[in-house]
Amino acid sequence: MSLVLIVFALLVSVALQSFVVMWEPMMFGWNPLHSISHAIYTPARDVFAGALIATSVVLLALSGRSRATTLLDVCAVLAPLIAIVPTGLADTRAVGHIPCPIATECIPAGYVGSAKAGIAVYAVVVVAVVITMAVIRRRTRTPNRAAVLVSLFALVTAAVVTALAFAPALNEYFPFNFWPVNSIHFAVTLLFFGVFAAVPILYAGGPLEPGETPPTPRQRSVYRWIAGLLIADLVLLVVAVLFRQTFGETPVVLIGEAVALILFAAFWWVQTFQRWNDPNPPSIAAPRP
Repeated sequence: MSLVLIVFALLVSVALQSFVVMWEPMMFGWNPLHSISHAIYTPARDVFAGALIATSVVLLALSGRSRATTLLDVCAVLAPLIAIVPTGLADTRAVGHIPCPIATECIPAGYVGSAKAGIAVYAVVVVAVVITMAVIRRRTRTPNRAAVLVSLFALVTAAVVTALAFAPALNEYFPFNFWPVNSIHFAVTLLFFGVFAAVPILYAGGPLEPGETPPTPRQRSVYRWIAGLLIADLVLLVVAVLFRQTFGETPVVLIGEAVALILFAAFWWVQTFQRWNDPNPPSIAAPRP
């Protein structure tokens, strides 16, 4: 349920920002963002970043021993980067006339340093968490192959984004230097929702944890619909970004991201009702005899 409320808070902040042209003094109007990610360039930036960090923490707290929880751990690794590395501005009209140093897609110069600082902190935290979890697993004698794989993924992710941000041979066009999609933000966002799309597919097949309340036939059907719609929505987002000039002023990316978030929240809403009375909540620790 906490993830449902996080998504609700994020969508409310974006909706308010679309109707409030200016906060001080307050002026109302209609100025929809190009995408939810563009909230980082508005007064809603704190809610946007906070929601993504909170999502990461909650997903990590759900760590278990099934394939689905392993995928959720991967999503937890990716979520902070969506907030840390901003999306690009196609031109100065995108949000609030923030100037860009060049005419093509970019992020304002002042945001580059902020993104690099965030990546540096992210890398240090990832290393610290991986070491801490390894020590805990060793001392409690709870080996977990999935946790090791997630740790390796986290270290590789941190190493890649750190190299893209700081390596002199790679960082000239940061954060638009991630082949083949250029934008680090867009790549991470697609990967986050792409990985997550597999989770409802797994739950549609039945219980994944010992003692887990099995989904009802209706809940299984909902999980399948969520997965299918999310995959279709991701395809729409890719098309919208590749052919953005064709759509003109229509906020297709904003709509696509909103749909993805609503589907994300819908999954957790169904999960809440399915597992409300579970006797044993998911845990990364091995079950005791």
